[in-house]
Order: sequence, then structure tokens, then C-alpha cells
Amino acid sequence: MELSDEKKLCIYETMLLIRESELKMVELYKKGEIEGHMIPCLGQEAIPATLAQVYTGDDILLTGHRGGGHYFARGCDYGAFWGEMFGRVTGAMRGRGGQLHLMDISKKALTGNAIVAAQWGLAAGAGFAAKHDGVVCVCVGGEGSTNRGPFHESLNMSSALNLPVLYVVEFNDRQMWNHWSEISAVDRVSKRAVSYGMEGATVDGNDPDAIFEKASLFMEKIRAGGKPCLLECVTGKWMDTVNSARNQPEIIESYKQPDKDAILRYEAKLKACGILDEAADARIKQRISEKVAAGVEFGRNSEQPDISDGIDGVYSQPVA
Repeated sequence: MELSDEKKLCIYETMLLIRESELKMVELYKKGEIEGHMIPCLGQEAIPATLAQVYTGDDILLTGHRGGGHYFARGCDYGAFWGEMFGRVTGAMRGRGGQLHLMDISKKALTGNAIVAAQWGLAAGAGFAAKHDGVVCVCVGGEGSTNRGPFHESLNMSSALNLPVLYVVEFNDRQMWNHWSEISAVDRVSKRAVSYGMEGATVDGNDPDAIFEKASLFMEKIRAGGKPCLLECVTGKWMDTVNSARNQPEIIESYKQPDKDAILRYEAKLKACGILDEAADARIKQRISEKVAAGVEFGRNSEQPDISDGIDGVYSQPVA
């Protein structure tokens, strides 16, 4: 399968939406306008933008910490994202969960999880539901979480029971305090697939065409009743969290180079192929700018929660 020119432009615009939304999120955090623990996927935008062209609206989507990009790419409620960032009742979680707990059940998207590796365990359960409904579960997370038990238990169970799950690892080689070579006995996460009787592959996670080629092939096999598959996408993140001591400017700048930045690379590629010209590029970027501005204003001006609602949804029965 190959991407059409229309889908390539869609991926490009989605990458820009993710980038500009999260840059604005970081900016507002540093200004003190929004609070909370936030883990951006800046630098990894090609993966969620491309996967959105692989799965369908009926498929289940699960992610770990850096789920914001997947939330946007899935087409989840954009205003609700900003409502959540500002802690308003219009938020995706009514302002209670913050960026790490984004989800939109109407889109079958659980695009946030504060527990390291929890999404891998959820994938096996979601795989049962997906098999019953004739759809696929797409589960995404960083390589740091693949050394935890839930990852291995999930792959083993999904393969043993032939569950329709596409596991996607966003390999950025920068866990909170370690590099992959310091904590793993194998150089590539995809090599672990063979241990569980499934196919695995590693691709350039900053190249949408490479991601799409392998992800769509794996999805085709899974939908045809094959085993689950493991796709490793090698990428790079700009920062750990919005306030991490490891957010070093020189690291961020190193990823912004034209040969590394997924957006700059894809923009140049589309222009070289005649798919994108300067006028069209300007229109896309203007749309993104207007959407981000409108989203921020919606969140900022949304209704504040009432303190009396503080225990709503906490207990299964009303407290007398």
C-alpha cells in the first residue's frame, strides 16, 4: 500500500497541529497560565499522524504517557483538550485528569496513562474486545516501558490467543534517566517479537512513508486473522516533561535540524515531489494557527469547576 498525495498532506497538517498545540501548551505552562504534569510528544509527531492513516474509526487506540499527539491525530475533541489544560469543566476529563489522562471514549481513544507500562496490559484486554467486534487494538508506548512485566505478559497472551493487536514502540532512546544501551540486553525492541511468535520490524519513526508502509502491512495481516505484530519506530523526543531538569536546550536544538526533524524533512520531501507548494503550505499553517488560537481561547474562557463537585464520580454510591 502507498499513501495518496491527499493522505500525505493530511499527515503533514496533523504533524503541524500536534507540534503547534504542544508548543503552545509548554508556553502557557511556563507563563503560569496552566498547571499540572505534562509530557509532550514534541519530536515524535510523525508516528501518531501516520498511524491515524492506518487504523480505522472503529479500532481501539491506547497510549502511554506521550498521548497528546495521538489524541489530536485521532480527531478527538480539540476544545476539550484545552478545557482540560485550563482545568475547566469542558475538559476531556472535566478538568480533573490533566494532560496525562486524555481520552475520548466516543473515539475509542484512551490516549493517556500515568502508570508506566499500564497501556501494554490494557492492550491484551482490549484485544479480547477487538476480536469480538472484528476490529484491531493499536497500542503505543515508549521503549522504556518495554522492560516491565506488562509488556511481555501482554505480547505473550495476545500471541497465544491470537488477539488483533498492533503494538507500536516509540523508541526515543531517552528514558527519564537512562539510555537504552544501559538497561537492555538487546539493541532493538523489535527483536523481542520472535520470542512471542509474532512478526516485528524497526522503521525510521521520523519518516511517515516508512511508518505507513510497515504499519499498513502489519494491520493487513492482523485483520486477516494473523498474529499480533510489533512495530518499533525510531524517533527522538525534545523533552521529558514540561519542567524536567533534563530538558537541555542543546538536546532540543540537535533534534531541530532539517535532517532530523520529521516535520522539516516531510515538508521538504512533499515540496520536492510537487505535492506541496509555498501557497498551500502557508494556508495549512494559517489553519493550524487559527485552530490553536481558538482552542486556547475556548479553554481559557470555559466555566470553572464548582468545589462542591469535588467528589463527584469518586464513589459508586452517594455519601450521606
